[in-house]
Amino acid sequence: GDNSNVQTKREKSFYIGTTKIIVPRARTTMDNFMKEGLIEDWDLFEKIVEHSYENILYSNPSEHPVLFSESAWNDRGRREKLTELMFEKFQVPAYYLSKNVVLSCFAQGRTHGLMVDSGASQTSVVPVFDGYAVTHAVVKCPIGGDVIADQLANMLEQQNVDLVPTYRIAGKEEVSEGDPAKWTPKKNLPEVTPSYDKFMKKMILEDMAATMLQLCDTNIDMDYVEKLPSTPYAFPNGYTKEFGAERIKLPECLFDINYLKTDQKKEGLMTVAQMAATSANLADIDIRPTLFSNVTVTGGNSLILGFTERLNYALATKCPPTIKLRVFAAPTPQERKYGAWIGGSILGSLGTFQQMWVSKAEYDETGKDQRSLMGPLIGNAHMNDEKRCGKR
Repeated sequence: GDNSNVQTKREKSFYIGTTKIIVPRARTTMDNFMKEGLIEDWDLFEKIVEHSYENILYSNPSEHPVLFSESAWNDRGRREKLTELMFEKFQVPAYYLSKNVVLSCFAQGRTHGLMVDSGASQTSVVPVFDGYAVTHAVVKCPIGGDVIADQLANMLEQQNVDLVPTYRIAGKEEVSEGDPAKWTPKKNLPEVTPSYDKFMKKMILEDMAATMLQLCDTNIDMDYVEKLPSTPYAFPNGYTKEFGAERIKLPECLFDINYLKTDQKKEGLMTVAQMAATSANLADIDIRPTLFSNVTVTGGNSLILGFTERLNYALATKCPPTIKLRVFAAPTPQERKYGAWIGGSILGSLGTFQQMWVSKAEYDETGKDQRSLMGPLIGNAHMNDEKRCGKR
């Protein structure tokens, strides 16, 4: 967050990390340095890297090589800026940049896969073949966890459920299900910004999505859905409510755009299965069977119950009947959320990877012109793309 009433840029104070942000403060906005998977706010990004070294890793950046993950659609400008930042400001001895989907693929012990990554701000599909991302076949769409959270918020509003974020609650009493909550508000709370309140409410909505929502294994059948048992959800203020058919209908928008309740235009939006099929079909025909038999689901939004099974069902109707379709997902929520991180730790510790690092000496030799420097990062990956995946 930053205190935006302060005129000069230098005097902004930043609060980074879970323990800091759960404390409500006046005039503090919640901010993200990324937009659509790309770094937008470089000042904030730099602060977060500093925070990571000082307060999480407790290590000196100049003593350890650093591996970064990037989106498959990252651009050269940002790549160069990051390289420069790490070598010039943080003085790292060696550095490497890897595609996050490739790392998620490695985390599953594979070098091929059609990576379906459903995160907060968007869902993307990237084919990975032989350890390289096929970048010309990337398909992405702005439907993800944030959209689901918004849909949930609208539903609670319609049902007159007051969503009270944890920071406003001093204490609560146990009440029977459906009865009004009995909770006491915290005294002397600072006046927080709308962005802070929204962020704290979203934490509850994300928890609801992961614990309560469920996708049908097949296309939605309302008669069947109405008969399904309802699931209770206990809110932080002690209020408990049962949710029935709506917990099945709500995430359905991921696989059927007609279920998306929004004022925004729906044209151009694709379902998760449409995206996966489109991406596979943009890749070279020779690798399609490999992709379809290694569909891999990752990202926090894929934790919605039944996501993998539903994708399998929806894709079966979209891929050629002769193809063997298999949809995989990492077994635990942690592995799905942090797939890229796990893959990075595997890659970074491989003996064969050690000659891949770009060293500070190499960087100093080539200076700002990172085309020659990023040879192994950019050149080869694309060269191999061309070789392996036929024509663009």
